[in-house]
Amino acid sequence: MAKNGSAGTRHWQQWSETEARGMLEELASSGDSMASFARRKGVSTSRLAYWQRRLRDVTAPEFVAYALPAVVPAFIEIVGAGVVVRVREERDAEDVARLAVAIGRLAGRAC
Repeated sequence: MAKNGSAGTRHWQQWSETEARGMLEELASSGDSMASFARRKGVSTSRLAYWQRRLRDVTAPEFVAYALPAVVPAFIEIVGAGVVVRVREERDAEDVARLAVAIGRLAGRAC
């Protein structure tokens, strides 16, 4: 699995994640030390250690249920004469206009 070639020429085959997982599972179930397992399989201990670190650092993302908040209603903001009024956008335009006129009248009076 690790070496291909002949007469002293080494061509290292890159492992896929699946191959690396298989090799590490075999190492774990063998009971051998990493060094003796690597010698027996003809692979380097650094390659095994690299894949152990890489696969340990990769954790599957957890699914987290999250309830989205209800949509915040949009507001129409009326600003005038030092008064700020926020009215829900779904209100009738005529109601909003009457409110604006009434606020304007009140704002014109002395308190």
